[in-house]
Amino acid sequence: MSANPRMMSTGAAAGEPAPTPVSRLLLWCISLALIGAALLPMLPRLAGAHAPVTLEIAGELSRVEAEQVRHVVSGRLNAEFYALDLPAIKAAVEAMPWVARARVERAWPAAVRVRLWEHQPYARWGERSVLSTGNVVFTPPALDDDVLALPRLDGPPGAQAAVRAAWEGLSQQLAPTPFAPAALVENARGEWLATTTDGIELRLGRGAPLDAVARLAGPVRTALEGRLQEVSYVDLHYFNGFAVGWRDERTDPNAITRVAEIRHE
Repeated sequence: MSANPRMMSTGAAAGEPAPTPVSRLLLWCISLALIGAALLPMLPRLAGAHAPVTLEIAGELSRVEAEQVRHVVSGRLNAEFYALDLPAIKAAVEAMPWVARARVERAWPAAVRVRLWEHQPYARWGERSVLSTGNVVFTPPALDDDVLALPRLDGPPGAQAAVRAAWEGLSQQLAPTPFAPAALVENARGEWLATTTDGIELRLGRGAPLDAVARLAGPVRTALEGRLQEVSYVDLHYFNGFAVGWRDERTDPNAITRVAEIRHE
């Protein structure tokens, strides 16, 4: 007759050694570390609703001053750390004239980090605005000297890319001629007007401005050889010719009668 063994309950599984004091201490430390890591982000909340929030500004800044950013952002930091409206801060910073984009994020324990990327100027746009290399038009409070030295472009709203492409084509193809442009404008009627580095107006008419390159570099240049310093404008509206206005016409009340119409085959 065999006896049934009694089930024994112990603090450790059969065959396993009981935890030592050192291992228990290690487990407690690990547990406390995990709890601490979980509570770490909550410390700014525990500090109270009016815990001071610091502002960190980063980025390669040459046009935007850090103090300007601080002025724009500081009024939006008067809230509890986790209640700060980061999208509103981002929108306010990106509304600054020279700011192309911004990234705004919380930084523990109680800071807001703002990183900026500035617009890079490509040309002037109109009288007071700037066209960026990303084809964005913006208007700073003032134009620095290096911006004033850039070519001047202009056109209807949304025409930045088309005007820029036309400008780049004209600049490249007319560079070896006396008609290298310094400015290019498309007006609301779709007419193009360029101004050369010597101040001659090139009235290119409607259509693609590059279509005028052959006439300018050929018949126009030949006809005006030796007299370009006297030319006020060249009007290329004509199908098989062009008109020339002379500089002294600006003070001549009968200027219209002195415009030369030159035909070419």
